[in-house]
Amino acid sequence: QIVFATAKGKVRKNSLEDFSSINSAGKIAMKLDPNDKIVGVEICKNDQDIMLSTRNGKSIRFESKKLRIFKGRSSKGIKGIDLATNDEIVSLSIVNQEKNKKDRVKKGDLTKNEKFILSITENGFGKKTSNLDYRVTNRGGKGIIGIINSPRNGNICSSFPVFEPDDIMISTNKGRVIRVAVKEIRTAGRNTQGVRIIKLSGDEKVVSAIKIDDNLV
Repeated sequence: QIVFATAKGKVRKNSLEDFSSINSAGKIAMKLDPNDKIVGVEICKNDQDIMLSTRNGKSIRFESKKLRIFKGRSSKGIKGIDLATNDEIVSLSIVNQEKNKKDRVKKGDLTKNEKFILSITENGFGKKTSNLDYRVTNRGGKGIIGIINSPRNGNICSSFPVFEPDDIMISTNKGRVIRVAVKEIRTAGRNTQGVRIIKLSGDEKVVSAIKIDDNLV
């Protein structure tokens, strides 16, 4: 299936077959409320989880199979997260479900294959947190703190799954780009501010952070 997420917290899941034929003029993928916009589109399966992350540092994780498949492309979707005033979605991620999660936690089996959720803020701070700290809940809730939004940190601009051997690329509004190894970023709990990842100057802000696919480099 294919999942859409909007800034105002709406989500919708369709069969990929709904988009199997697209002509050069394109086609309407989703109807939007006034002042709303699509912020993420991802491929997902029923055995995966959907994670939404907000500008104010909240995150919600729910099972893909519990989001019904919509027929056609004419609907606005349904509530994925209950947003606070002046908050909005900044990231949509697909997270593989953990197998034997309770056993792994009990044994303390956190290896180089451990999956993390990396969060980056507009002021250049960030951290990675074990995905085990992000519990699966029902769609439409208020979510949990993923990273603290503070005057030091600023708003959150990106949040997505990574592994220890990965690299990420961070871009700023001044056209500057840096590449950082995930292993060099501190691991911390959800309810923390993180550490400086990139030093900014003046009114420079981070606008994007992505994981680098080694198969494409």
